[in-house]
Amino acid sequence: MALTRIQCIQYALDRPGVLTVLPGVRGMADLEDILAYVDATPAERDYAALAEMAPQSREARCVYCNHCQPCPAGLKIGTINKYYDLACLGDEMAAEHYRNLELHAGDCVGCGHCDSRCPFGVEQSARMAEIAEYFGV
Repeated sequence: MALTRIQCIQYALDRPGVLTVLPGVRGMADLEDILAYVDATPAERDYAALAEMAPQSREARCVYCNHCQPCPAGLKIGTINKYYDLACLGDEMAAEHYRNLELHAGDCVGCGHCDSRCPFGVEQSARMAEIAEYFGV
């Protein structure tokens, strides 16, 4: 199953450190397809189908898709994960962005709501504890 251009753009934008996507344009039809991203619904941007294509032996990893939302405690789980992953790569700006969040991984109540909703099998409640330990909050 091929992903749509909209899904590919969303997937690329959800990668750590990616701030923009510059797709190739061969003509007006390509440009119109790409600009459709701006008005795309969350369902049209959803690339969770990747979970079904991924080999089952792969380690469960957060891809910041936010299928875990809404968090009952109000955490921005995808954002927290992204800042953590970038900080682990040495990105001090990401670490600072994490520290400036209103709620941190340490505010997780461990309800497991996010765990049951993750199409990639990430145990977010355990990951929040790991992230809280890393940042000290």
